[in-house]
Parts: sequence; C-alpha cells; structure tokens
Amino acid sequence: MLIPNLVLAGTLAGSKDWCSTPPPTAEFLSTLASLKATESTPQHLYSRQNTTLNATITVPVYMTAVVNTTDSDETLSEAVLKAQFDVIADRFAPYDITFTLESTSRVVDDDNAQGFDYSGFNGFKASHRKGDYGALNLYYVSNMGYENWGYGSCTLPTDPGSFFASLDGCTMRSHTVPGGEEDGKIYKGEITVHEIGHWFSLMHTFDGEDCDGPGDYIDDTPAESVWQLNVCPVGRDSCPDQPGLDPINNYMDYAGEGCWTEFTPGQKARMHNSYWTVRAPQGAARRRS
Repeated sequence: MLIPNLVLAGTLAGSKDWCSTPPPTAEFLSTLASLKATESTPQHLYSRQNTTLNATITVPVYMTAVVNTTDSDETLSEAVLKAQFDVIADRFAPYDITFTLESTSRVVDDDNAQGFDYSGFNGFKASHRKGDYGALNLYYVSNMGYENWGYGSCTLPTDPGSFFASLDGCTMRSHTVPGGEEDGKIYKGEITVHEIGHWFSLMHTFDGEDCDGPGDYIDDTPAESVWQLNVCPVGRDSCPDQPGLDPINNYMDYAGEGCWTEFTPGQKARMHNSYWTVRAPQGAARRRS
C-alpha cells in the first residue's frame, strides 16, 4: 500500500521554521488517505478493541551524538542522551507506544557534527543506521545551522526496500535535548517528540494552512489554517466555521514546549496503523496468527 515518498531530509534547504521535515509528496498523501480509509472501517474498529492494530508498540531506539573537537565532554553526553530518551518514553507512554534504548554512541567528527550542512552527512547516517525498518535511529548534532534546517527533521515512511530507507530516522540540533539552551531558552526535549510524530506518519496539524482541505488527514484534530512558532495562543480559532479551537496543545502544532500536552485518539490510531502497516508488517502478521 505504501507508495515511495522521497524523504531525504538533507535535500531541502531554506527552512522557514524549526521543523525541516520535507513536505509530503502527493504519493505519500495518497498513502495517508489509504490509512485513513482503513481506520474508518468496522473491521479496523474491531481490531482496535482487540489485538492487532492497537497492540502496544515497542520500538528499539539507537541514539547517536555527533560533536566537534571543541565541544566539552558534557555536550551530548551519555547522561544527556538517556535523559532525552526518558522524555520520549514518557510522552508516548499514554498512547501504548513504548521504546527500548538499545544503544547510545558519541562520535567526535567536525564534519558530521554539522549535520545536513555537511554534504557527506547522509553517508554518515547510512553507515551508522542500526536495526530494521521498525527501529528508530536518532541523531543529535552540535553544529548544524538553524537557517536551513531549523531545530530538526525526521523521515516520513517510505518503501522499506528503497535506498532512502537507509537514511531513515530523525536528526536534531544539540540544544533541543533536556536542559539544552539557545537564545536564553531552556529546552525540555520535546522537539524530538514532535519529530518522532512524523516518523509515525503524523503531519502538522496545520498542514495545507486552510480550513476546508484534508489538513493532516486526522478527523479529530480541529482544522487550523495558521501557525506561530513557540507561542501558546490560548483560544485561537483560525477556522471559526469548523468545529473546535486550534489544536495548540498538540505535539504536531508549532506552539512548542510549554504548550504541548497531547496527541489525539485519532493520531494514536494513525501511529499504530502506520507502524504495523508500514514499518513492522511482519510483527502485525505474527500478532494475527
């Protein structure tokens, strides 16, 4: 069912905001529509009440820090990576998604510490990626610029047999980890939560930036036509003719840390459906047998 989506995060420069996950292709949006259709069927509702698609997801996680030779030993240390992992585990736990920390590593490399600012970074990702397509690889880099890449990005699911699958994972700037600081702001580690949402096929709640289109292809996220970075505009209603206020508390909005508190039941269903359908179909088949 999955149609390839070119998700090579390092190919699109010129970030206008802090998430540089590339826009979805028409093919990927078609895939989302197909997932949504299955989530609306009585068979899927039944399965969600029983075993297969609503079974607890357990995702192996491999964390790689890349720092330069002038960074201190505390920059992206093992303790920092483990604190980041704890934030991820905590935020996804209410949605029957668990994670196991398989390994952490710290590489000192002035070139690759630049992340996507370095032309060879995708080669680094391909050579360091661990696990199968159901495993999550997280890369934290100390010297990637904001102007082109924002705070981070993540790959949307693609064909597991394609070259692009070797680049699967999320890449974040080092200041986004718990206790990280930039421009006087202390971060909580939730930028990675937002990016992992993309890894599970979630789109921004304001996708399309209009009130009448399909938006994020999730029925229970209210329509939203605008976004603001790191602002918590309580009561905003950019689509007054549609039900609900703007979902500023949603992890897939841009309101940011201090405002984010939730995914919706529909987003939970999408994450589970996408994982078992796209990333770990063999696991879903075993659960049905």
